[in-house]
Amino acid sequence: MMELERRIELLGKKLEREKAARKDAEKLLEVKSYELFNAKKLLENSLEKLKQKSETDSELLAYQAKIETMLVEYGRLFLKHPPSKPLIQELVDSLIDSISVTACCIDISCTPDVGINTSYTSGRRQKWARPEQLATTKTFWDQTEGILWISLDSEKTISGFFAVRIKATRSWQQTIKKHITIFCEMIRASIRRQLTLEEAIEARRRAEASELATRDFLAMINHELRTPLNGVLGSAELLEDTRLTQQQHKLLNTLNHSGELLRAIINDLLDYSKINAGMLELIEKPFNCHNMAKMLEDIFHLRASEKRLDLKISCSNKVPRWLIGDEDRIKQIFVNLIGNAIKFTAKGHISVHLDWQEERLVFSVQDSGCGIAKEEQNKLFKPFSQVDLSSKRSHEGTGLGLAICKQLSEQMKGEIQLDSDYGKGTTFTVSLPLPIHNQNVDDYVKTSQSSQSLNNLNVLVVEDLKTNQMLIKLMLSKLDILPTIADNGQQALDILSSESFDVILMDCRMPVMDGYCATRKLRKGGYAKPILALTAGTTSAEREECLAAGMDDILCKPYQSQELREMLEKWGAKYSPS
Repeated sequence: MMELERRIELLGKKLEREKAARKDAEKLLEVKSYELFNAKKLLENSLEKLKQKSETDSELLAYQAKIETMLVEYGRLFLKHPPSKPLIQELVDSLIDSISVTACCIDISCTPDVGINTSYTSGRRQKWARPEQLATTKTFWDQTEGILWISLDSEKTISGFFAVRIKATRSWQQTIKKHITIFCEMIRASIRRQLTLEEAIEARRRAEASELATRDFLAMINHELRTPLNGVLGSAELLEDTRLTQQQHKLLNTLNHSGELLRAIINDLLDYSKINAGMLELIEKPFNCHNMAKMLEDIFHLRASEKRLDLKISCSNKVPRWLIGDEDRIKQIFVNLIGNAIKFTAKGHISVHLDWQEERLVFSVQDSGCGIAKEEQNKLFKPFSQVDLSSKRSHEGTGLGLAICKQLSEQMKGEIQLDSDYGKGTTFTVSLPLPIHNQNVDDYVKTSQSSQSLNNLNVLVVEDLKTNQMLIKLMLSKLDILPTIADNGQQALDILSSESFDVILMDCRMPVMDGYCATRKLRKGGYAKPILALTAGTTSAEREECLAAGMDDILCKPYQSQELREMLEKWGAKYSPS
């Protein structure tokens, strides 16, 4: 019995222990279950955050790809097209994606205005106020608002800003900021290019206006100086054919010398201006180089004799007889160089030699004059420059002769050289590449030297100045021609409506109707006979205007009787009824 009770007691204790163990196990299971629940919750939260980050990174990666594509596209557009309001607004709108960049503003003000001065906005933010920090720094990051501000200011021509609101992590902020900075530089560079282009266009407009003003001035001054000079030299030439006393001959020689000196000065001033303005036209045609040498000797022989100088002009047999070039301009170089040699040589000799070397006409003018010091030689080819500029200088002149010689030589693809020793003399050498004229020379000589009978030629002279009317009438009378005179273009048209003429000598600048207008009306009406311009204008633009109006040739004032005769022989003889 006792044994049974003891066993029952033991089983009871065992059962209690098992119950306690089960309770502990249940309690442990409950704790583990709670820990497992918490771990699951933590894992779920982590997975959600990881998913959100992955989605954000994916969106930012997509935005980065979009931005990089935009950089290429807008870079091409801003290079191809000038900056414009539609293009800049399109860029601002394209930058917004509602995730990483939520608002954008570009404010531009440039001088001069190229049509883009305004504020361009897109996104949620409506008001943009430039922060004070941009006055001292190029970029400013507003941490509170999350806005990147970049200054567009450039010198004094461009002012403004580029601002974007960025919503992204710190690492992605830096990437977006770099992209926005590139867009900012793209716009600033595009505006600079456009402003540079506008400046270039404005500079070209000013240059064209200046060139036009220069052309108009040269045309006006040509007319105003050469027209009265035509009266002076023409009157002097006609006086030579009259009976004069010895004293009157001396006065006439003085008049001729002064008139020729004035013409040389006017020619130098106008020619230099024309060369600088790019308006000098070289008129190339065949000319006899040997005859030109003889003519130069005739021109300067008397002047050299007056100073008791030995002048010798020689032309090598190697020089082709006929060359192609602007004879008047080549002669002008000769005249300036020989004239200077006579002017600056008190005693001794002047030697001029023409030679042919390596397909070039090479001529030298050597004198035994005062020479030029080495340190002074660099002044000679500068305009308005002379070795002696003092008020006591003994030699007259503008100081343009050698500058014109140099520029004319260079315009003909040639060169001029100087060799001089002070007190021993000076040598100028000019080298010009000129083509040889060897086709139909005999025919050309026959045509140029023909002497036609002009007494039956019916000539209409259209000239408004009474002095010039008188002079040309007297010159034509020496050719047994009695011209009809018209005071202006309209009067000429009225006369031509009832009379016929072989040649018309047409002044260009006249009141009522000028020569250009009158010529165009005649050509439009079918008039086919020669119309020859009488003009003081010598620029290429004026020559082109004469030919464009329908004139056949040009006789420049001041002209001489021989030049008038040659022009009538060239154009009028074939219409003469004789």
